[in-house]
Amino acid sequence: MKKVYTYTACLTFLFSPIIQASSEPDNFELSLQELLDVEVTSVSKQPQALSKAPAAIYVITSDDIQRSGATSIPQALRDVPGLHVAQLDSQKWAIGSRGFNGRYNNKLLVMMDGRTLYSPEFSGVYWEVQDTLMADIERIEVIRGPGAAMWGANAVNGVINIITKHSADTQGVYLEAGAGDYEQGFASFRFGGKLDGGVTFRGYAKGFERDSLTFNNQDMLFPQRLLMNGVSSDNDWGNVQGGGRVDIPVGSVASLTVSADFYRSQLQQTLFTPTMNPPFYGEFYSDEFDANGWNLLAKYTEAVSATSEYSIQAYYDHARRDESFLGFTTDTVDVDFQYQFKAGTNHNIVWGLGYRYISDDINAAAIISPSNEDASTELWSAFFRDEITLLEDTLWLTLASRIENNSYTGIEVQPNLRLLYKVDDVSTLWSSVAYSVRTPSRAENNWSINAVNIPPNVRVSSLMPAAPFLTKVVVAGNDDYESEELVTYEIGYRFTPSSVFSLDSSVFYNDYNGLRSVTIGPPDLSTLSSGFITQRNFFSNNDYGHSYGIETSAQWLVANNFKMKLNYSLFEGDFSESITQNTDAPKHIVSINADWSLNKYIDMNATWRYTSDVPALSPFTFTNKTIRSHHGVDIGVNWLPVSDVTLSLYGKNLLGGSYVEYEAEQFHIPYRVEPSFYGKLSVLF
Repeated sequence: MKKVYTYTACLTFLFSPIIQASSEPDNFELSLQELLDVEVTSVSKQPQALSKAPAAIYVITSDDIQRSGATSIPQALRDVPGLHVAQLDSQKWAIGSRGFNGRYNNKLLVMMDGRTLYSPEFSGVYWEVQDTLMADIERIEVIRGPGAAMWGANAVNGVINIITKHSADTQGVYLEAGAGDYEQGFASFRFGGKLDGGVTFRGYAKGFERDSLTFNNQDMLFPQRLLMNGVSSDNDWGNVQGGGRVDIPVGSVASLTVSADFYRSQLQQTLFTPTMNPPFYGEFYSDEFDANGWNLLAKYTEAVSATSEYSIQAYYDHARRDESFLGFTTDTVDVDFQYQFKAGTNHNIVWGLGYRYISDDINAAAIISPSNEDASTELWSAFFRDEITLLEDTLWLTLASRIENNSYTGIEVQPNLRLLYKVDDVSTLWSSVAYSVRTPSRAENNWSINAVNIPPNVRVSSLMPAAPFLTKVVVAGNDDYESEELVTYEIGYRFTPSSVFSLDSSVFYNDYNGLRSVTIGPPDLSTLSSGFITQRNFFSNNDYGHSYGIETSAQWLVANNFKMKLNYSLFEGDFSESITQNTDAPKHIVSINADWSLNKYIDMNATWRYTSDVPALSPFTFTNKTIRSHHGVDIGVNWLPVSDVTLSLYGKNLLGGSYVEYEAEQFHIPYRVEPSFYGKLSVLF
């Protein structure tokens, strides 16, 4: 289990310079006003100041990531208002915006430098294999609420856009190494340089080993505990990754960017599989597997005039996963064209075309078997956006829509209307009405899932009556499965009364229809001679519901070297009683962050966060169980003994004890998050 490290020497080493260090304060990288003027691209697909973006958007800067000590992208997302970020085990994360969280969340679009981090198997993200050198991230833009009019289907409840730095900003050599208890060991290397003609480049390599999270059988139901006896709960893992980027000026008005990444992970997990032998429910077993992949992306941008430009982007993505219950290989080709220009003085127009081809090969297994192992899908798309100035420097109307033609449901149209009103120099109001869809994945269309086996005369839920025979419950895909629909209404307010305080709030109401449900089919008695019957159920679109909430972020520059941040979200939801997916978010999520630059050598970061109770779908009873509220504290200290050398010590999830943050919907067991520590050395030269 977890290794024990002695940190007394490290603490002494880090804090002893405080007595003799200079008292000269060190300013933060960006002031509050500069943060409001940061250019974001995720709302409109073209640069605009954050303060003028008519959407609920939050930006995580490179400085935020460095100070927090985040070693993964999910960790960097923990304190975004409206996001529910929960660790499931050592590798897996559940990340959702405005509800519908879970291991297989399918209503959140995630991108890195324009490449969609998407698994067509379930319309979601395998977070454990989405990584890069954290020091190379320029910013992460998070939109809560739909972005489908610009980015397409599945950008339903939010968009996360991870943007890495230009290679000109990562010159020289960067080294990073560290170790701790959960973070057992990690190291990164990056080299950036210049070539003739203004060409800049970088290459990187990184690797890490992470320990298992703790398993406590008291977090399971009594029958599950019996089945876990003698089964390993190890979930440690290791990963190696590398890649690079080249930025090439083409004349004076154009540029070409080429980037590539590869990764390989070795992971352990404990899985549940139904069995036909007593006690019939199933059995737990340990599974060790590999996940690997690579991608190649190229983007060409050219300015046609002072007010217009176009870009062409293409990428190829290959992913392979060898889990025993779901092995697959996926290859994706994506091409995107975009053109933006100003028409007169009042219209700022962007339009574009896109094509995506996905080929995947699924290995049939005991739990999941597709009707066709090899499949391919196509997606054609076009979008148009017009930002109209109604009153100069005061009122803007944005009309946008995207049209897509996909292989499952055909043509989908997703419109959006946004209004931005600058009340005065310190106040801005915005509103939005949007329609978006979540299109089917392979799972709903053609999978057959052996969800559970029910012993004779046992009733596990109101959906399934007790039967005198062993019942094999199968949920099957449906060719007629339609898109899940959402209409969203939003109002936002930004208030910056001074250069040292800002407030950003939004209110939303979501109306869902056609949500995924399960229709009970007639029992199949043809297998009765073998001692069991098959209850074949089907995915359908009969569920519905609504949710509403408030999201607030406040920043206060208390002093030139001390900044505080408060993020809060409130969520309420009401959904069909028979819902078969996680819908609710925690009612309250709060985080308070303090950044303190003691002097030009030492800075400290502390964050307290709280998450209230949240229901999660139990994989064993098909009913909701309660994940209890929890809180914790992260503390980090960074010391610069000499220029370009940083020694850091971080404590994560302190003072809250041991707790389950969330539980995967199916096949996995719950793990507990515990306090952890690690130290890190960073060198730039």
